[in-house]
Amino acid sequence: MVAKQQFDKAELQKVMRQVHYIDSAITLVKPAPPSRPKNWQAYRALVVESIRINKGLQFWNQYAEALARAEADYGVPAEIIVAILGVETVYGKNTGNFRVLDVITTLAFAYPESPKRQERMAYFRGQVEQTLLLARENDMDPFSLLGSYAGAIGLPQFMPGSIRQFAVDHDAD
Repeated sequence: MVAKQQFDKAELQKVMRQVHYIDSAITLVKPAPPSRPKNWQAYRALVVESIRINKGLQFWNQYAEALARAEADYGVPAEIIVAILGVETVYGKNTGNFRVLDVITTLAFAYPESPKRQERMAYFRGQVEQTLLLARENDMDPFSLLGSYAGAIGLPQFMPGSIRQFAVDHDAD
């Protein structure tokens, strides 16, 4: 980070000394055991229910103009945007309460045993880098970002790297 992104070594060390290992992130990221196969009906019952439907209609009505602009500008249908926000956060109700830098650093260096462990740890190390860059570029405390147990932030639960990339890709627009 010091050589690649020109971070001040002392400042970076100070930040990293404040990172906490989050055991629950390890537990929550583990896949379900083979004895508990994925069940579409159970998942559907969780995400297609009256609270999400009602809040979705309310959200769509409230932000109809912005959703129409987003659809026109980016080609993503409003119903897809509304559905993603509903599934991911119930329209902002559940955006997570984990300090993002804590959970992604935990997963970057202590991802649970799995066939893709090394690949996942590399991914999360990249997310640590992107989170620190996002914080620096926006002059914010990197510990102020709250999100899911896997570090996703915001209404659509984007990872910090995808938010930064979106901003870079659309800066020239």
